[in-house]
Amino acid sequence: MNNKIYLYVKALSDLGSRMDMIVLGALIYSATQSVAWLSASLAIGVLGGMLSSLISGVVADRFDRKKIMIVSDILRCGLILVLIFFPQPEMILMVRFLMGFFGSFFEVSYSAEIPLIYGERNLLAINSLISRIGAVCMVFGFLGGGLIQDSLGYEAVLALDSFSFLVSAYVLMKMKWTSSKPSGSVQAEAQGLSSQNHFRKQLDDLKEVKAYLWAQPALLIVFMVYLLDTFGSGSHNLGIPLLAENINPDRQALFYGLIWSVWGAGNVLSTYAMPKIAWFRKNLYNVYLYATPFMSLGFMAIFMTDQLLWVLPAAFITGIFDACSVTTATTIFQQSDNRIRGRVFGVSTFLNRLGFGVGFIVAPLVYKHLSLFQMVASLHTVVILAALAGIILYRVDSRKIRNNEKERTVWTN
Repeated sequence: MNNKIYLYVKALSDLGSRMDMIVLGALIYSATQSVAWLSASLAIGVLGGMLSSLISGVVADRFDRKKIMIVSDILRCGLILVLIFFPQPEMILMVRFLMGFFGSFFEVSYSAEIPLIYGERNLLAINSLISRIGAVCMVFGFLGGGLIQDSLGYEAVLALDSFSFLVSAYVLMKMKWTSSKPSGSVQAEAQGLSSQNHFRKQLDDLKEVKAYLWAQPALLIVFMVYLLDTFGSGSHNLGIPLLAENINPDRQALFYGLIWSVWGAGNVLSTYAMPKIAWFRKNLYNVYLYATPFMSLGFMAIFMTDQLLWVLPAAFITGIFDACSVTTATTIFQQSDNRIRGRVFGVSTFLNRLGFGVGFIVAPLVYKHLSLFQMVASLHTVVILAALAGIILYRVDSRKIRNNEKERTVWTN
């Protein structure tokens, strides 16, 4: 089986998850009419992912990543089915927590394994293709979620999402590549450790990641900006369903999906162009640091009004910069050494979930005192300031590297 097929299968699974996000957000808001419940429904999955992210990185480096992905898919398939029969708000929160918990194991293992599945030479091209396929499915997923719910009900959306995880697990079973299976001695060591020693080993693994990051200041700068980047994301993820409610309260799910689908169209354009421009491939750190503040300005622009003639073009342009930011960050992380790549993605996933989680807590508190636009603008201003600080620190670090190289050249001559 051609392994590139899985890119489309994974995108199908993401499509189902996007529809799921639209439907469950609309479902819980219509049942409670509470911003706090809506925020909790978004934050709880983030919390589940955050709690499992660091250990999932350790597990991804010590066990077979392929098996981890398959088990995670099967578990998530079953969890989504539960909501068809028990759609109460409390059950939605419980399932979303577990989806986030097991989803972290999948995402960390998959991201760390991509260089082995598809090769390390063209990571930017592969990640751009992944983002582009995902964005196309995002367009149809967000829009389709609202349309299918309108015509067939939320049960149909959840059934499709559950089925997509089953398809993903099946295709993974059929795929073949030189996997990251640990050697027999490592497996034996892992099985023979007592719980106390196993915990100590996990701490040692995380300390190794810390030392690895401190030895690479540029990567550490990206990690710090990435944390605050996701903090800002909490505001617009909470804000877009509220904006859709302002546009048309009777068809909230439809406009919720429409805004995200147009944003996804911007993603498609950006990820198509990026691999074709050599400057992007050679300047990943600069692309990430400069695209991130423009992405935040775009999200701020979306909420300036509830007029679709402004909202949709702003969402499209924001999607362009967002894809640049996300794709380059992923590519930077994947350039880490394979021996530690799973733990690097575990840390990045932890920062991602931590930023989202804090954002989802802060955003509704700010929204109590400010308008929707002011809430989004206040959180994304933090992102812009962090990115500007990151640009300055990165330029200082680059200058130090160049000066050291000049000194070594002088001494050599």
